[in-house]
Amino acid sequence: MNGKMCNPMHFEPPPDFEDPRLQPDFQPEHWPLCNGEAAPQPDAVHLHERRCIEFLAAYYLLNVLNARLLAARTDGAPEPVRKGLLQEIDAATVALEKLEDRYAPIGFFGEPIMDSIAYRSIDFVRPEFPRLYPRASTLSSHVAIPGLQEIPESELRGPIKVIRLGHGKVDL
Repeated sequence: MNGKMCNPMHFEPPPDFEDPRLQPDFQPEHWPLCNGEAAPQPDAVHLHERRCIEFLAAYYLLNVLNARLLAARTDGAPEPVRKGLLQEIDAATVALEKLEDRYAPIGFFGEPIMDSIAYRSIDFVRPEFPRLYPRASTLSSHVAIPGLQEIPESELRGPIKVIRLGHGKVDL
């Protein structure tokens, strides 16, 4: 980021992002849940939902590729086929890591829930708005000031008087 402020567009899916659910070859059995429930609709406009869809699409791709690799191993596919699938899985994992890195500055990420090697649900952390002011404390403090007991009670009532006690020290 080179110390520069991020463009707000950096924290939303790119304009060319396509929801895989809209593709003719979509495989719904590999689409993970969103926080244990159905994912937002493909036409969602809320930024949080759009980010969720972007992550779900990345995990979906990994699910599809992992299923293909398992099938290739089960069917005894030649090593070049299996190796090619492993390379695709590696590229998809790198793309997911870049996606995580892109949203990390705002605290948005997805925590996968796995079933064997399949991503079944992604639990998302919704970033909080930054707090500009600390919350007010309900705690109070008692500060012992040496010499207060020497002031007569009659002096503690009435108009305020400033009294300097030369023999005590208070460090705050």
